[in-house]
Amino acid sequence: MKSYQNLQLQKRRISYLLILIALITLAIICRLIQFQVLENKTYADAAKGQHWSEYEIKPKRGTIYVKDKDGSLYPLATNITLNKVFVDLVNSKDQNKTAENLANILNMKKEDILNLFKTSESKRYIPIKRKISGQETMALQKLNDPAIGLEPEAWRVYPENSLASQVLGYVNGDDNGIGGIEQYFNDFLKGTPGLYKAESDSLGNKILTGRDVSTPSRDGQDIALTINRDIQAQAEDVLAQAIKKYHAKGGTVIVMDPKTGAILAMANNPTYDPNNYNDIKDYSLFKNSAISDVYEPGSIFKAITMASGLDAGKIEPDTTFVDTGGVTLDGYTIKNADRKAHGKVTMDYVLEQSLNTGSTFVQRLLGKDLFYKYLVKFGFGVPTGIEAPSGTEVGGIVNKPENSNDHTYATMSFGQSIAVTPLQMITAYAAIANGGKMMEPYLLDGKVVNGQNVGGSDKKSGQQIISPEAATKLTQMLIDTVDHGEGHQAKVPGYKVAGKTGTAQVPDPKGGYYSGKDIGSFIGFAPAENPRFVVLAKVDEPQGVAWAETTAAPIVGEMLQRLLNYYEVPPTEK
Repeated sequence: MKSYQNLQLQKRRISYLLILIALITLAIICRLIQFQVLENKTYADAAKGQHWSEYEIKPKRGTIYVKDKDGSLYPLATNITLNKVFVDLVNSKDQNKTAENLANILNMKKEDILNLFKTSESKRYIPIKRKISGQETMALQKLNDPAIGLEPEAWRVYPENSLASQVLGYVNGDDNGIGGIEQYFNDFLKGTPGLYKAESDSLGNKILTGRDVSTPSRDGQDIALTINRDIQAQAEDVLAQAIKKYHAKGGTVIVMDPKTGAILAMANNPTYDPNNYNDIKDYSLFKNSAISDVYEPGSIFKAITMASGLDAGKIEPDTTFVDTGGVTLDGYTIKNADRKAHGKVTMDYVLEQSLNTGSTFVQRLLGKDLFYKYLVKFGFGVPTGIEAPSGTEVGGIVNKPENSNDHTYATMSFGQSIAVTPLQMITAYAAIANGGKMMEPYLLDGKVVNGQNVGGSDKKSGQQIISPEAATKLTQMLIDTVDHGEGHQAKVPGYKVAGKTGTAQVPDPKGGYYSGKDIGSFIGFAPAENPRFVVLAKVDEPQGVAWAETTAAPIVGEMLQRLLNYYEVPPTEK
């Protein structure tokens, strides 16, 4: 009986053991299914990571060049390589000593570095400081501390500091252009990243006989701008002096080649240094005011009204009208700035003396619809299309005939009730200087390959917006305005200068009509008989002086003098 019980006990034990083995086997099978089927990709990727090293290869960002009159190239935006310091705590024999050495050389607090050691998620790679100097690099290398490592990094730098900064923009920490040329041509300048991917050992070292499927990076393209380095520097200097002299809020100077539309200089004040863009608190400094800010241009717009009247055959320079000192339309009276009645005068005299009643006379001859068509021809109301990030160039404000009364259109004829950008205004004047043909303004001169400027602008050949005859007549009227009128401070000895002043009141942003502040503008071109350069100067809210003939006209005169001397243009007058 006892032997029978022992036998039954052994059978139960064997059964239990078989069940246990079956359960263990089932569990193993389930885990294998989980590893090999359900989580195959996860573990496969993990296995690959143990045998492959990979990281992104950053491309070199393209350089932005400007030129001088001889075509020599100068970098305004380029790259330098600076080291970043990191610490590998696994290799540190004495963390306290490592922190002390770093603090002494990098001018940091030892406690801050030790805190980085404690709070870092990684012990193998703890970044300490970027952009260290060459002297700091040498001092760290002399330590021979195996825990301290150096990693080279490419950084965007601007060798000329603030020169043309608002045209250029800057590059952020992600190597993306922000504003200006850097943003507009970002994909072109940035290049294409590569990938280092090779079989490696457990320490991450490449196995010489292993596979390497790396792809190289493609560097960004170098480009050259139409900006002339010397002219840009002079424009910024002359503008800064005027802003300081008149305690003005700011200003703009633009220099354009009227025959091509090339921008030789585009200066704004105040400005900033893109090397230190992180330090800027006033974000308005990043704006290129020449294309982003609109203003009522005032009397410089009278040249556009005269151009329209001449081209339409409504007036001639010697056409007369009787100035009674005021014109009443829709219950509002338009008066001249000098508050005088000048009697019977010619259109030439109207432009010389900048009579509001005279420009109203021309606009009334044209009518609202025809005048509006000429405004559209001259490019007002839409962006010029210059190379600028989307949304940064504005089109201004032009009231349509069906939405405006006669008084509004009359005031538009002398630069009120209309909003324009400085670039729109100089582009319109450049068309007059270019025999009535308007060229699109542009900044890209071409690509740079192996240090040589190749290619060129793909801008269109230009559109004839007024007849050459009308442009010639208006040019002579603008010469008379400089010789005998309010633009005399823009004269340049030995050359004929054509131009016009404009003093505009600043609308009150809080409501009402005007704030009592002024903007002075002047646009001139020379030599007037065969213009090489058009220059715009705009001075915002000067203190102690109101008229553009005092603030803006001298800037244009000085810039034209410098331009004509710089390019060695022969005098046209004795």
